[in-house]
Amino acid sequence: MAANWDLMQTLNNGRVEWPTGPITGLNPSEEPRWVDAWVVQAGAGAALPFIKYVGPSQSSGHTPHWSGWGAGPYTMWKADDPGWAYGKFTSGFALGIALLAYRDTATNPNTTEFEWWYEIVWLA
Repeated sequence: MAANWDLMQTLNNGRVEWPTGPITGLNPSEEPRWVDAWVVQAGAGAALPFIKYVGPSQSSGHTPHWSGWGAGPYTMWKADDPGWAYGKFTSGFALGIALLAYRDTATNPNTTEFEWWYEIVWLA
């Protein structure tokens, strides 16, 4: 299975609303359970190596059990439930990190599997 971020993410009042991306390779019996997404952006002066600069960050998710997403196949994820936020994002590059939990309802419905990924995204 592969999942990614949409390379362009929408800013609304300094927050990414709502992180999204494609999912490919889920088997028909594999059902997403929840997704958590984090976005982080470097603060001013972050180009200098080995020096930490605090920048904006946020979390968001989608749960429970993919409610409101209809029946499969599941080809997109969307983290449309706000979590914590720190600072305000500005237009430019950021790092998106996401974790997807899913189950194979045909072969192992009581076991949750996880996929995670990260991607450089553009905030606009």
